[in-house]
Formats: sequence, C-alpha cells, structure tokens
Amino acid sequence: MSRRWILDAAGAVFAEDGFESATMKRIAEACDVSKVTIYAHYRDKAQLYGAVMDSHLASLPVAGLHMHGTLDLGDALMRINDGIGRLAANPSCQAFCRTLSRSDHARAVYMEHWRAVLQPYFDLAEQAMATASAGSLHSSDSEKFLRLILAEHGLPNRATPMSGSHATVALFVRAYAQRPSDAWQAPPERG
Repeated sequence: MSRRWILDAAGAVFAEDGFESATMKRIAEACDVSKVTIYAHYRDKAQLYGAVMDSHLASLPVAGLHMHGTLDLGDALMRINDGIGRLAANPSCQAFCRTLSRSDHARAVYMEHWRAVLQPYFDLAEQAMATASAGSLHSSDSEKFLRLILAEHGLPNRATPMSGSHATVALFVRAYAQRPSDAWQAPPERG
C-alpha cells in the first residue's frame, strides 16, 4: 500500500464529506485496507488531511503571468481569465476547492495558501488597470475583477474584505466611459 494510494482515497473522501464528517474508517474502506494501515502512515486524521491538501496545492499549475511591455488592458484581463480557467479545470484545484468548501479544519491556513495561488493574477490585474487608467484607480477594482472571474469559474473568492459594490460600479463606468461619445441614456419609460 503506497502513501499515494492512501492520499488519493483520502482526498476523495475529504472532498465528498469534508474534514469534520470524514472518518478514518471510511478512508480505510476507500483504500480497501484496515485503519491500522492508515495509521501506520499518518498518526491522525489531521495529519492525513494536511498531506492531502498540501498534495493538491503542489499539483496546481503555476500562473506565469507577466505584462510584457505593450500588453493592453483587454489582453491582460483575458490572460487572467484564461489562467483562472486553466486553474479551474485542474483536477487538483477542483479537489482542493471542494475539500476547502466542505471543511472548517485549518480553513484559515488553506485560505492563506489559496490567496498565495491567486496573488499573481491579482498583481497582473492591478498592474494592467493602473497602466490603463488615466484617472485615479480605485484600489479594489483589480480585486473585484478577480472575484468576478473566480465566481464565473466556480472557484472560491479571496477572503479579504472589500470596499463594496461601488468598486464594481467604478470599474464599469471607467470601462464604458472610454467608448466614443456613446452617452448612456435611460431607456424610455413604458406606459
């Protein structure tokens, strides 16, 4: 019985049940071994959970995002979207996020790891928006954009508190203000 086999089976159980509801007995059954065999490799459920989550994190694709000089805002935002899409399609990311959403154990620790995974995407969004903005940049526009993209791909959002919906309004106003003299007009009232 290899550790990898145990990690894979435990990962499936944790993803389905979460840390709190998963049992070493159920994990052993999923591995088709005894609990003694599991305990021979991992002293307790918390250590096994940590090994599973660390394994998921180690298997995530690296962002590899850079502005590369003349990249415009649209290109940068599409690069972020594509990178988040690849992340969301990764089986380790899917398992990590499912497990994290179903578990309270060490949530703060693993949310911090998740924030570190997302940091390159946030940095590129911030850099691209700062480069594209002729006026003042609202400090949370890039984070709001990333939150929207993460939600679109079904991934957990960053846990950092944000300023609120006015950042979303500012983002879209700034984006549409650059359209040539298409002043927004309210639709005519019905009736």
